[in-house]
Amino acid sequence: MTQATNVKNLSLYHFQACPFCARTRQVIDLLGLDIPKKDTRLKPAYRTELVQQGGRSQVPCLKIETLDGQTEWLYESSDIIKYLRANADILSELNTQTA
Repeated sequence: MTQATNVKNLSLYHFQACPFCARTRQVIDLLGLDIPKKDTRLKPAYRTELVQQGGRSQVPCLKIETLDGQTEWLYESSDIIKYLRANADILSELNTQTA
């Protein structure tokens, strides 16, 4: 799994009616993280991007872009939430650097 200290950018692929996505968004909000959200139902281009680059259309999916140009696609709400909680302090610093 990507070290949070090497993260350049995060994006969450989701859709509103998905209960696993809602749970993930809730944790993002509780942690105070500013992660761009890409609704795959409202914008089909996001779904295409998810399938072409991530390999699956499954949501939620956290796209983790690193400083060295690598991209990791993290599926499963429980894995995403675990990653965000474990790295919240470092990732909140990312928010202030990109703001």
